[in-house]
Amino acid sequence: MKKRTSIRVILPVALFTCVVIPISRADNSSTQKAAKIDVPKELANYHDRLLEIQKDLRVSGIAVSVVKDNKVIYVDAVGERDPEKNLPVTPDSIFYIASITKTFVGTAIISLINEGKIELDAPVKRYLPRFELADAKATESITIRDLLTHSKGIDSDPVVWLDAYTGEITEDRYYRWLREVTPKGSHQYTNVHYTLLGRVIESVTGQPWKDFLDERLFQPLGMTRTTCYASEMYGDANAGIPTIRAGDGFEAAKIRKNDSVMHAAGGMGTTVNDLARWIRMNLNGGKIDDTTILPKKWIDEMHKLHASGGRSRIPSWVPRTREGNGIAWMVGTYRDNVFIEHGGGYVGTAASVSFLPEKNMGIAVVSNSDGACAQLVTMDIYDRLLGADAEDLLPRYKGFIDQRLARTQSQTKQRKPNPAETDGLSLPAKSYVGRYEHKDWGTIQIRYADGKLVGNQGNLTLDFESTGMDSFRMSYGTGEPDNGRFDIDEGRRVTAAIITLNEEPVRFERK
Repeated sequence: MKKRTSIRVILPVALFTCVVIPISRADNSSTQKAAKIDVPKELANYHDRLLEIQKDLRVSGIAVSVVKDNKVIYVDAVGERDPEKNLPVTPDSIFYIASITKTFVGTAIISLINEGKIELDAPVKRYLPRFELADAKATESITIRDLLTHSKGIDSDPVVWLDAYTGEITEDRYYRWLREVTPKGSHQYTNVHYTLLGRVIESVTGQPWKDFLDERLFQPLGMTRTTCYASEMYGDANAGIPTIRAGDGFEAAKIRKNDSVMHAAGGMGTTVNDLARWIRMNLNGGKIDDTTILPKKWIDEMHKLHASGGRSRIPSWVPRTREGNGIAWMVGTYRDNVFIEHGGGYVGTAASVSFLPEKNMGIAVVSNSDGACAQLVTMDIYDRLLGADAEDLLPRYKGFIDQRLARTQSQTKQRKPNPAETDGLSLPAKSYVGRYEHKDWGTIQIRYADGKLVGNQGNLTLDFESTGMDSFRMSYGTGEPDNGRFDIDEGRRVTAAIITLNEEPVRFERK
């Protein structure tokens, strides 16, 4: 795992003219009578546009829902949720939404504040006694508000790696790595703020944060096809399988979420039909139908700018700004309209939820291919509803995708894999098989299968490629391989795998 500033996750042919009523997770094969909606003329032919975007951006599947004036005015889906089985995307297909989870966790925290169980400006340490940073003053002074608004910049690559990728996080490892963190002291978007908030929920309620969200938000909102458990999401017959581009088609991504890596900064699966209800509640001052989720004052507070963060990483030709963070939401403008948003991405997935509160409209987009598809669809639909005389941004995005694919194909042709067990090992390949452990980084399992060394680090599958005698490049499928070597003792026994993590050699002892 290479050191970096932060691990970011960015970011049927006929038109659907009805909202499909959400189906219970317990029985997604049942059908209910659909409620008809009036599709506005601006979106009357948008299905063809979605197909164009899907084709040009090389996306497996897309689903979208649009809300205006507390009503769903459009819902659609194109492409395949599982290309290997040729199954179509529907508005009730469950997709992983990654960091959009933060908006739900933040809302759950605010609900506990509304009940007087948490104080917004109380120190985090009041609720998490084990919370300790390298900066003692910051340890005592950082508040719940600071976490909710990404105000202090608490980040840790090891925590994110263990929490979001390998799943080898433990409470001891979590707090051990935090003790090495010196906060930035100003705005910085990070996962750690929200994995801390998940632990605050558990400390205050005595429930797993996943179950609390279900009880406090999903059930009252009627989001019946939403879950924080990957086992439920991918165990569902109508799940969007993460994909990567392969030749002219798609294949299932090697990396896929399981329950161990569904953390509070990115641990939810849902549908565009359910997300439409989430948008309606946010636009309607905390109410959905006859149910109040939060008082309006708290919804307004969440949507306000609390921590300025500038408009970095947004090209000048994109008609939006990002000013910083509200509570759980990103705040900016879209064509001079107040713009509240959050995106989410992971290997083989991308999603976006946003709204223009002054126009009382919002959009949810999910996809089972990574990239900027969700962002483009969102802007494309807003421009149609706003009547904007705007540049068609699809050619720009298509150009980026074409360049990326050409670069990937070129790199693939240039690489000449050299399996570590053929020319690069000083001992028979099976001598390297075994369990390698490090108390802070977890466990690596190395196996010999199909004539080569392979392995696992928690949720990740590892591929080994020789770079010299008993040296290797270890790829996780994340696009960021790490270099390492095997340690051989005088008795010609493999004693350890030494891997460069965070720019430091880490010794995994063989057990």
